[in-house]
Amino acid sequence: MTLLRITLKDLRLILRDRWAAVSLLIVPVIIILVIAETQSGEGSSTILFPIVNEDEGPVANVLIRSLKEHLDVRVVDRETAERWVAMENRSPAMLVLPERLSKRYLREEPSTIELLTDPAAWKELQAIKMALMLADREASSLGDPFGEELLELEEASLTGTWLKFTSLEQNVPGFAMTFVLLSMIFGVAFGMRDEEEWGTSARLAVAPVGQATIVGGKLLARLIVGTVQLLLLLFFGKLAYGLTLGNSVPTLVIATTSIVFAMTGFSLVIAAIASTREQVVPVGISAVFILAALGGCWWPYFEQPAWMQFVAKGVVTTWSMFTIHDVMLRDKSFIELLPKLAFLFAYGLVSFAVGLKFFRYSET
Repeated sequence: MTLLRITLKDLRLILRDRWAAVSLLIVPVIIILVIAETQSGEGSSTILFPIVNEDEGPVANVLIRSLKEHLDVRVVDRETAERWVAMENRSPAMLVLPERLSKRYLREEPSTIELLTDPAAWKELQAIKMALMLADREASSLGDPFGEELLELEEASLTGTWLKFTSLEQNVPGFAMTFVLLSMIFGVAFGMRDEEEWGTSARLAVAPVGQATIVGGKLLARLIVGTVQLLLLLFFGKLAYGLTLGNSVPTLVIATTSIVFAMTGFSLVIAAIASTREQVVPVGISAVFILAALGGCWWPYFEQPAWMQFVAKGVVTTWSMFTIHDVMLRDKSFIELLPKLAFLFAYGLVSFAVGLKFFRYSET
């Protein structure tokens, strides 16, 4: 009977916080949904692939029609295609079909078609090259236009000096950001709730200092720790695996600081949502898992279905991965990074304001 009484007492304690109890089911369901949708194999059809058709002949038309079955093909001018690949990073590559391609092919004369790429999107490039191989087979009615004798595919990078990257450039910074976000959310949320048990919050409430100053000082300490943590993890990747970290250490430091600044502000929002210490773990874990999955920390952003890519544009991890890839893989300068840095800074400020408005110490 004593064992049963202890069991019932603990069950009442667990179920006392209904949100924490319900989240034991909700959180896994949401994470399973995100992972299942991402790994459903439908991502390649959402890859934007601009084609510059300078030929407009039968060979070019067959290739374009075949590629449309596997990719989101858009026939545009060269300026637009280069902007989508090099400036906006909307597409991992562009294809240029040169003038007189069809005429040369019909006369059995060789031609060169250009594949201008953003190697940072290495996984999406693999999907595009696979689609090109399939288009080769499907266009065989015209005598195999990708035949080695007639057409040569020339690949060049539009975004940097590197032509090829591996999964490490995706996984190392992605998992580094996941752990920084995890430690940031738990550090801020548990730290704020621990002050209730220690009585610190009661003493600070009567201090002649504004709440924004108190909370801001606490978050500034977390910002410094998180920035150092992320930099050390990235440098570990360079030492252990030879990852490139870009051409400018100051730009890397500014980028990582902006990323952690946004994460720090967001952590205060999570602390406000988790109104008790018991809620910190389920709320924090769900936030980290969902943001890491949506933001491209665990797999490339373009592997996700279109609706998930749309949702991901509003989360901090997506812009964090965009920014770190711009520095590490695309060799972008500080000036070129300014729009993304400004977004991360604004994200952090807005999150801080929202978290500060809604954060309340529990009444215990």
